[in-house]
Amino acid sequence: MRSLLPRPWPWTTRLGVVALSTVFLAGLVAEADAQGRRKKKPRKKPAVAEPRAAEPPAPPPEPTPPPPAPAEELKNEPPPPAPAPPPTRPAASAAASDAADVDALRQEYLALRDELFESRARAATVASALYSTRLQVKLSFTTGRFYGVNRASIRLDGASVFDDSGGKVTADDAVRFDGWIAPGRHVLTFRVETVGKDDERFTSAVETTVVVHAVAGKDLAVVARAADGGDIAYEWKRKERGTYRLGLDVDVRTVPRAAGGDRKTARAD
Repeated sequence: MRSLLPRPWPWTTRLGVVALSTVFLAGLVAEADAQGRRKKKPRKKPAVAEPRAAEPPAPPPEPTPPPPAPAEELKNEPPPPAPAPPPTRPAASAAASDAADVDALRQEYLALRDELFESRARAATVASALYSTRLQVKLSFTTGRFYGVNRASIRLDGASVFDDSGGKVTADDAVRFDGWIAPGRHVLTFRVETVGKDDERFTSAVETTVVVHAVAGKDLAVVARAADGGDIAYEWKRKERGTYRLGLDVDVRTVPRAAGGDRKTARAD
């Protein structure tokens, strides 16, 4: 006869039931924990009050200007004193001071003039010792009828002592230079530029350099004559031929000085 009591479960079934119960309980615990977290609200931190900046002190009240003075009081006040005039020098002292200044300037001028005269005298003395030879130079052009002179010049030791572009050398044989030189060797250079009067297309020039020797105690005379014997300015129109014969001759000689040593009596003839 079968027993009416339930049969016991096998051990595997028991283990399965225990495991299912454990999982079920763990799920319930997790869900309860999540609900508790959702219900708990975060606490807000209390706001910290920032310190308030101190307000600047109020400016002091402006002083009230005094009321204007009545017109009558202003009229009764005396005017301000006028500035004192600058002190003036007495007329007599000013005139004396000006006279003293003029006199000082006059004395200074006289002293400078005396020094200048003394300097000139010393220079003349030195020059008379060094430049003891008088030199006179003449220059002329003797064929001015057929040729004109555009320019004539003389140089002494490289320095120009005569320069003319007006044709003076065709008019006369006057002295072109008169001066004093030191004894010894000197160089004279003459230059003459001409142009044909019949045909101005034809020009020519001549330059001659000579050496002269100044003798101490004697004067020196130099006479230069230029001439052009050519006919090209005249013959070219007729025969288309012609010649240039421009030349310059120089004569040099010493002149004895007059007795007594007068430096201004010597002449170049």
